[in-house]
Amino acid sequence: MRLSAAMLDNIRLRISDDEKRTLLAAAAKRGLTLSEYIREAATDAARRIAA
Repeated sequence: MRLSAAMLDNIRLRISDDEKRTLLAAAAKRGLTLSEYIREAATDAARRIAA
C-alpha cells in the first residue's frame, strides 16, 4: 500500500543497525519501501494473532 492522504499517524521505533539492514534487505526483495514492508509485516502478524 502506497502512502495516501488517509495515512496521518506515525509510529517511531528503535532498532539496531543489524535489524535495519535485515529489514531493508527484505523490503528490497519484495520491491517495497522500508515503511511499506514494516507496515505490511506488522499488520499481517497482528491479524494472525487477533484471529
